[in-house]
Amino acid sequence: ADVSFSPSYKRIDRRDRKRSAMITGELHEGVDRAAIMKSFKEEFAPEWKRNHLNVSLAERGDQEEQADFMKEFISLYVIALVAMYMLIAIGFGSYWQPILIMTAIPFGFMGAAFGHFIFGLNFALFSFFGVGAAAGVVVNDNLVLIDTVNRLRAEGEGALSALVKAGVSRFRPILLTSLTTFLGLLPLMFSRATDAQFLMPTVVALAWGTFFALFVTLFFVPSLYVIGVDIARFYRWAWTGKEQAEFGEGASKESDFATPTDSTAHGQPGEPNIYRPAE
Repeated sequence: ADVSFSPSYKRIDRRDRKRSAMITGELHEGVDRAAIMKSFKEEFAPEWKRNHLNVSLAERGDQEEQADFMKEFISLYVIALVAMYMLIAIGFGSYWQPILIMTAIPFGFMGAAFGHFIFGLNFALFSFFGVGAAAGVVVNDNLVLIDTVNRLRAEGEGALSALVKAGVSRFRPILLTSLTTFLGLLPLMFSRATDAQFLMPTVVALAWGTFFALFVTLFFVPSLYVIGVDIARFYRWAWTGKEQAEFGEGASKESDFATPTDSTAHGQPGEPNIYRPAE
């Protein structure tokens, strides 16, 4: 680092009624602010405090604003997630389906982190705005898929059959929604204009979070749905002691995951395929 002294206003600055002196610095492009502050706290600050017992160090400026923003952002984000869960639970009449729908949110964050890594960016204040926007997009994709499954099951389709048909019918809308969002942000991601640089973290987080969560919606969420159905059948068997029909395409709505008579089932022709726990 290059250190230099420069003239300042002839005045006494105070903060919290204590005399203070401000030391400022400009970072070179590509320098990690968090790594510098960590090194400062671990290497420089302890020695400074030993040599200057009556002097205290405090972070101000952008670092202070970012710390305050993160505290507020986390609190508001938790409130938003709870509100989102409640709205989906009321609309779907289910406690576990909102959790299933919201599983893509962490993967959207992973996609945003991957995008920052590719473009050599550090997570900044505007990055979290992009993560929040990506969460809304990926939740919408999952809503479309699970809502279609629920409507098909309400019409009498079995769980597996409804899931397969929903995946086929909603594949194109989900794919196009995510791809058009990603492709529409490409010009901003590769823009070299100075005025567009402050938007880069937001754009990268939104684009890559949406793109990454696309595969979660198409592959991971349906798998979790099947696992959830199987777990529900097991607990129903454990609670009632009644044998549950195998999870299959002929599942009926009344028994939730029951399978009607099927000559291709594991049992005898004309007999329902039943579920028994492994011995």
